[in-house]
Amino acid sequence: MDSERISSNSFDRDRHIWFLSMMYQLLPADYQSQEINRLTLAYFVISGLALLDSLDLVDKKGVASWVLSFQAHPRNRDELNNGQFFGFHGSRTSQLPPDDNGVFVHNGSHLASTYCALSILKIVGYDLSLIDSGSILRSMKHLQQPDGSFMPIHIGAERDLRFVYCAAAICHLLGDWSGMDKQKVNEYISNCQSYDGGFGLVPGSESHGAQVVRLTVLLHHSN
Repeated sequence: MDSERISSNSFDRDRHIWFLSMMYQLLPADYQSQEINRLTLAYFVISGLALLDSLDLVDKKGVASWVLSFQAHPRNRDELNNGQFFGFHGSRTSQLPPDDNGVFVHNGSHLASTYCALSILKIVGYDLSLIDSGSILRSMKHLQQPDGSFMPIHIGAERDLRFVYCAAAICHLLGDWSGMDKQKVNEYISNCQSYDGGFGLVPGSESHGAQVVRLTVLLHHSN
């Protein structure tokens, strides 16, 4: 009985590697409804293989090239200042093709997708100094709200600590904190603290362990 219990509770590294390798090659049918988040799923796969010391199964240059193909680029300085966010699209679905004049009619860059993209590039050894970080950081400031929080996309969406974390991680990965007003971020974080000392997703919400973990990592990165 004891041997069976030990066996059932042991960590099967090989099976995890097999599963992540399968996900690396092909998105299973059960996950196809998450195609819009393909870059996020790729982050889970690549980071999982890295944790399992199995990045040798990954075509690092191919992965880097694939990730870079999702970045949105401004065509001129005026476009960079018109309120859009020029980060990374989450998938080909959100990366709509240009019109007949070669103009991209929709920029679906997302803060979480940008965090995942930069994290993947970092994991596979890509030199992040080659990234157009100026466009990312300058346009990311458009997503920060007066209360210090961040929207994930420039057309409007929910705003909470999740995206504050993404913005801080992006600044940390790029080695440049010009993409946010850190004082406003600190004020927003303080306002998210609950009566019990923990932190909620937004001001006034109940405290949650996941938010405390995000906050701890966020503060570590920002110092």
